[in-house]
Order: sequence, then structure tokens, then C-alpha cells
Amino acid sequence: MIRAALLALTVLLLPRVAFAGETATVPKGAFVLDEGFLQSDLDARWDGDRKSAPLIDSIVRYEPGGGLQGTITANPAVRFRLLITKLYYGLTDNWMLAVAVPMVLSTHIDANLGWTAGDYQATLGRRYSERDFWQWAGSLGQPKPASTWTGNKGQLADMIVGTRYRLPRVGVLKRLGLDVAGTLLVALPTGREADPEALLAAGTNTWELHSYGDVEAHVAVDRPFFKTGNISRLSLGLDAYYAYFRPRTYTAPKGTLNPLLLDAQPYVGDHYTIDPGDWWVATALVELTPFIGPARSSFISHHSLAVAEGYPALVQVQLGYSHIHCNPTTWKSDSALWDYQHDALWLDGDKNMLRAQLTVSLLRLGLPLQLYGEYHNQSIIPGKYTRAANTLSAGARIIAKFW
Repeated sequence: MIRAALLALTVLLLPRVAFAGETATVPKGAFVLDEGFLQSDLDARWDGDRKSAPLIDSIVRYEPGGGLQGTITANPAVRFRLLITKLYYGLTDNWMLAVAVPMVLSTHIDANLGWTAGDYQATLGRRYSERDFWQWAGSLGQPKPASTWTGNKGQLADMIVGTRYRLPRVGVLKRLGLDVAGTLLVALPTGREADPEALLAAGTNTWELHSYGDVEAHVAVDRPFFKTGNISRLSLGLDAYYAYFRPRTYTAPKGTLNPLLLDAQPYVGDHYTIDPGDWWVATALVELTPFIGPARSSFISHHSLAVAEGYPALVQVQLGYSHIHCNPTTWKSDSALWDYQHDALWLDGDKNMLRAQLTVSLLRLGLPLQLYGEYHNQSIIPGKYTRAANTLSAGARIIAKFW
């Protein structure tokens, strides 16, 4: 029996999808529409020794009652492409609401399967070749897996609704020059699970994307420095948050399509439960303003040059580091061995993410538009018992006020 190791393909990490700027809020009565394209790539994981490894282990096959047939190797690569729509609204200058709608454009998986021949087989007069093995598996109803899979086109991931409140900068906060904000995010169950009978498949809910929790509570602090007018040349920030993942019940694969590779149901029961490990996260941020740019009076500043000079700088750069501690994940089924094998992939671990963002704001020039590009990397600094996904995104924000 070949264990269902390929289920590990369904996990990758996407970047933050709800807010930009850990203490920033939208002015009262204003709307911000943010439309962004995101691509996330994953082809490695960090093991318990903080070493890079393929997403799944090799699968060793033995001849029934005989020697080693060979080893199925794989080095899968996963790519997600999403269109993420975010809408913010300012209830007051310090309190805003937000919703994020992640739409998956496509998910593509390259299995990169291979074969390493095993022992000499007297019945064959040679060692099993890859063709020999899959012919043997085919005689038992197991087809050779497809080399690639593309799916999830037009499928929603879990939507996010949230709110942020920034404390008024008065009293001790004013004396220290600090901005302090709290953020609450809640994911709605609009995503879907991967097909339990498919070897190459990926779901779109919070657990399978492993990007954001079902509920998150943030506390953030920013300290601006070296101001030119109302614009700071440098800002240092910290964001700490807790992400809760709710337990999920999945349907066990019955082997209807892959009787040798995915036939867990006789052992684990009709269903199994995953109790995901929650996250504890700390992020340090540096925001630089290399170019403030000219200011022009326009309709968006009510033809006031003084108002336009208070708008964000033309160019801003944000650099950040996040340490994400992931609590262990627990699998529960009728098979203690199956649970143990899956628990071993999700022991107490962590991720280390570097990020860089460039924002070009045209508000000072009279256009209610911001353009941005962002890169997130988890493969430079080793983690532990986590997947090392890297993402690249770009988008535009339109600012509007109707009353």
C-alpha cells in the first residue's frame, strides 16, 4: 500500500490580503478600491533540521514477499495565481471597515515524478523499470498519475471581513509620537476543499492555502521620524498578532480513482478531522520615503495647494521581516498510524518571511490613484516544519469620496 503522501501538495502560503500599512486608516467617508494580481510559487519545504527538502518524501515500493521494486520520487512545484479585490471604507478618520475577495485565476501543479530502480527481480530477469512498475500497478487498477494538473479557475478562496481602529494621537501617544492600532479579521467559508480522490489537487480555504487564519487579532505600533511637513522620511513599526484556525472535517479518500495511492477510507474511516496549529506572529517594518514629489492643486484637493502638500509622498518603500510560529497540527481518524504520519509533517515549527513593497502615489499630482508592487520570500531564512513559498504581487488603489 502506497501511503497518500501527495496530499502535502495542497499547502502553500499567500501574503497578507486585507490591509496595507499596519496602523493606516482611511479618512472618514472615503472609499479605497484595491485591485491586485498575485502569483505564489512553492517547490520546497523546511524539515525538522531547517533544511530544504522536496514537498513530499520519496515512496519506497517492495515486491509482495520479495525485494525492493524501486522508489517513486517526486519534486512537485505549485503555482497559484489570484486576483484579489479589497474595499476599505472610513467610518471615522480613525476607524475603518474592509472586505477582501480573493479569486483564484488558476492553480498549476507539476508533479515531476521519477523512478529509481530497485533490486534485481528473478521473475523478470531484470530490475523493475519505471514502465514495468506502472504496468504492474495498472494490473491492480492504479493508473500512472498525470504529470501536471491545472484547476480552481474562477474559484473563490475564503473571503475576509475586518475592521481597524487607530487610537487618537493624544496624551502620552502624542508625546511619544506613536500611532497605535488594533485590527480584527474574520475569514468567511467561501473557499473549497481539494478533491479527496485526486492525487494532484489543491483547495482554496484558509487551511489549505495556509496564508491567513479564520480569525486574526492584531496590535500594531508605528513611530515616524524626520518629518518634512506632514510626511515622515522614516517610519519604524511593529505588528503582533494571533491567528486562530478552526478544526475541519474532511472526507477520507476511498481509492475510486487511485486504489493504490489514495485508499485511506478502510483504515481511517469515512471522515477525519484536522485541528490546525494556530499562529503567533511578530513583524518588524521599516518605511522609507526617498521622494516626496511636487504637489499640485486639483479637484481632489478642492483646488487647495496646502491640502495637496499633505497627501502621501510620490514614492514610498517598505521593508519587513515576519517570524511566524506555527503550533502543531493534529490529525484525528480511526488509524493512529495514519494520524502519526501526517502529524509528523506539521510539528511545532515556524516560517521566516522577508518582504519588500514599492508604492507610487499620484494623489499629490491630482490623480486619486496609487500603484504598488510587493515581493514576499520564505526561502532565504530557513524555517521548520513549514512550506517555503515565495510570492509576487502588483496592483492599483483608487480613492473616492462621494459625500
